[in-house]
Amino acid sequence: MMKMVSPAAIVFLFAEDFARENKSLKKGAKFFDWQKRYDAFETVAAAFGVTIAKLKREGKIQLRIKKGFLGMKRLVFVRTTDIPEEYGVIARGLQSISPYKEVELKAALFLSIPISPLPTHALSRYVIQRDLKGYNYEELRHSLEIQHEKENLKRILEEFKRDEEIWKLFLKSLEKAMDMCRGKEGITLYTPLDMLEDAKNENKKGTP
Repeated sequence: MMKMVSPAAIVFLFAEDFARENKSLKKGAKFFDWQKRYDAFETVAAAFGVTIAKLKREGKIQLRIKKGFLGMKRLVFVRTTDIPEEYGVIARGLQSISPYKEVELKAALFLSIPISPLPTHALSRYVIQRDLKGYNYEELRHSLEIQHEKENLKRILEEFKRDEEIWKLFLKSLEKAMDMCRGKEGITLYTPLDMLEDAKNENKKGTP
């Protein structure tokens, strides 16, 4: 039995199943040599979408619609239990939120997105580097187990999209989270959560 591959990593392995081809150099992203260029935001939306949809389906998180200033709706996230590591690096930001604490979804997503001028492209590299480290990508693509899980994720994502109000608010939350993560990219990709954890570890080292 192959070790669990995260939902987001499977999306990036099979971008052609989750996003439209986009020939624009700015909006598209080539994740692997065997793929054409696929819409980067659509692929990232699928990666986060299947992760959140699967967690919601398993009762590990809740999504709630809240009305804010002038009746503007926003999507709120609540974690109800621990999120297993098998959900990959894309879920670390969600796991870092205290149980039963309501936070806007954009804030939870923001924690797991690398700082970069092009966060959508950086996120794909970040997930591939962390969740698929040591794997042979071609072998994964030809694995019947992985292909079966890919089809399962496609069904879960389509089910999530059927709630049009939730899906639209989710996409808006993701767009805002991406905008919040635009910045100068370092040699190593770092998410806001990585930076917070590094700062916490440094403070521990400095404590006598």
